[in-house]
Amino acid sequence: MPISITISSTTVSWYAAIISTFLLVIQVLNFLRDRVNVTVEVKPNMRVYGSSDYDDDTDFINIIVRNKGKRTVTIDSVGFVTKKRTEKNGLLSDSFTRGPRELSDGKSTNYLVKQSLINFDEIEYFVAYDQAGREFKGK
Repeated sequence: MPISITISSTTVSWYAAIISTFLLVIQVLNFLRDRVNVTVEVKPNMRVYGSSDYDDDTDFINIIVRNKGKRTVTIDSVGFVTKKRTEKNGLLSDSFTRGPRELSDGKSTNYLVKQSLINFDEIEYFVAYDQAGREFKGK
């Protein structure tokens, strides 16, 4: 005796709606994960030991730029923005001497500046600029 399976059109449409909703959620999550996600972290009172490029007795501010996203990003320069718009914003010379730095997913790079040159009370935030002109802020 042959086995007969009957599937109604309502069941098929519900199945298609559930699967398409699930795939839509997966695609949105992939899109959000695939974006550029750069963080800027600032660490004052750092010293560099054993390097001929930096003085052992000088305190530095270490600006760490991290790529937490999946897209490669090229950091062009790093600087700061002051609280008062009448004062000048600044760019770190360390970001020019080494040139643009390409950060693939999960990579980071450091920029140093002498702490005596920076007044934290006047700075609103530190910023990294990529070659596409985007700003990534950190404090």
